[in-house]
Amino acid sequence: METAVSLNQIGLYNPQRQSAKLTEELFIARQKEFNLLMESLNEETPDSVPQHHLITAQRGMGKTTLLKRIEVELHKEKYRKRFIPLLPPEEQYNLSDLAELWLNCLDGLLESLEIENVYDKESIGKIENNIRKIKQEYKESSDLSEKLYKYLISACKDIGRRPILLIDNIGLAFHRLSKQEQNILRAYLSENGCPIVIGAGVATGEVTATKEHIINYKAPFYDFFQSHKLKRLDLNELIEILYNLSKVTQIEISINAKNKTHLQSLFQLTGGNPRTVVMLFKLLTKGFSESIVDDLEALLDESTPLNKSRFEELPTLQQVILNAIAQNWDPIHIVDLSEVTRYKSSLLSSQISRLIAAGWIETVKVDTREWDVQPKMSKTNKIKGNVYSISERFLSIWLIMRNGRRERKNDIRKVLESYEWIYGKENFVRNEKEEIKKEQFRKKIKDTCGKKQFDKAEKLLNTLNTIKTPKDRYCLEQTLFELYKRNEGIANNHLSEALTEIKNKLNPKTQGDWEYFAATTIKLGYAQWLLDILSEKGFDIILSPFFVAIEALEIERANNLEMAETYLKNQAIEKSELAYIIIERMKKFWHP
Repeated sequence: METAVSLNQIGLYNPQRQSAKLTEELFIARQKEFNLLMESLNEETPDSVPQHHLITAQRGMGKTTLLKRIEVELHKEKYRKRFIPLLPPEEQYNLSDLAELWLNCLDGLLESLEIENVYDKESIGKIENNIRKIKQEYKESSDLSEKLYKYLISACKDIGRRPILLIDNIGLAFHRLSKQEQNILRAYLSENGCPIVIGAGVATGEVTATKEHIINYKAPFYDFFQSHKLKRLDLNELIEILYNLSKVTQIEISINAKNKTHLQSLFQLTGGNPRTVVMLFKLLTKGFSESIVDDLEALLDESTPLNKSRFEELPTLQQVILNAIAQNWDPIHIVDLSEVTRYKSSLLSSQISRLIAAGWIETVKVDTREWDVQPKMSKTNKIKGNVYSISERFLSIWLIMRNGRRERKNDIRKVLESYEWIYGKENFVRNEKEEIKKEQFRKKIKDTCGKKQFDKAEKLLNTLNTIKTPKDRYCLEQTLFELYKRNEGIANNHLSEALTEIKNKLNPKTQGDWEYFAATTIKLGYAQWLLDILSEKGFDIILSPFFVAIEALEIERANNLEMAETYLKNQAIEKSELAYIIIERMKKFWHP
């Protein structure tokens, strides 16, 4: 029987330290992308002008692990006659010019030769001596860069293998090279037999350092790479990884109906991020608690040492900016950020650019000045420009829960409870016959109200309310009846009673009734009336995903789908994710 792997051997933030065997055993989630990239490499000939590749994704989505997996594969016997992988450190903090990039690649070459252990120490020592001589002879950066590149190509030709440059955080590398150096690099990488680049970088919003270099037609690397975007994991992929961890560590787990809701809720809250799977696995082995909020706290405790060390490495000003963005929860405009931090926008802009380049922040362009519906997205109300959020959503949650105000922490806890009623009980599968019967009655009530036969409609309503009627369902039907009659005051009383009944979360048995009620209210032109009541009574926070869904659907009705999407992008993802699910359910009742 094989020895079990300790969880401490599994790298959360530095997969490069894992052994080749462990890397291969743990690699589950990105098989499709891995196979595609290996197929592309296999199509290359020794002297071809290569296809270069760029892997983009949010932090923690598996970019570094994918590069490590490719390196492991290229070290295998079947590839040793063709390729040699060069894997510089993930964070090339020493990179100041193109010469340093080639020095890092040459260091990667030496490491690869040592890993394979098929080259004698004398051959490796010769390469080290030649690098040392070049550095001593050429002091000018441009001359040194040229000589180092030529020597890299020469050394690889001597061993008969084409170099594969596996460059992590490639956006940072681009950012630190001058435009002239970028043009020189592109020229080198366009030659026959040149190194093949597989880069990885953070690119999730509309503008990031990595993305800017490949979508800006004025940039040297515009349209140079074949892009591969790593999407967030879904629940099935998560479960597959968890069972694989169980196999590798020989720790038995059981995923059942009872713990599946907590598992899915926590995973979604962490952004569908492979990096957090090991932490979730540890929680699962200990057993989830009754409260999903308690499980979140346990997950936060598990991530605290790593998040704290990463965060404290940043300069003080950048820590202040990141914390302010996190505490806002929703993406924030620079005008609001300036007000919160009391720093001038000009100072913030330069720091934000650095944080974007390093992958800490993502940004989305927004212009709400022409909207017919104006939701409260910013103190500036009608805004133009960029809004900013932390690219790694779980880091944002961690900052709020560890460094935030009590009110904001409670907001997160309330949204977490929303995850329970959205994902719980197999998404609340309902009695279809009951729903059809109710809908038939509702149509009759609507038709008779349209004909202003309110007495007849009221009799139908009373019949409808005898069909398995919880109190909040009864109140919602009464509310709609009064809205048909344009009796807003009486409708307000019924809705208030319904909200009192549910307290702080929707009842699984009546969730569909609330979705139908909201959709119908929008159709009747009472969306703002509903939103005002929910906001007045605090349900814009207590049921924030539901509130956001109503507002987005009303924006779509009054404006268009594109503006609704913009609004959703400007909400914290913890709210907008659930809002998308609710919107799809509401649209079953809604026909603009």
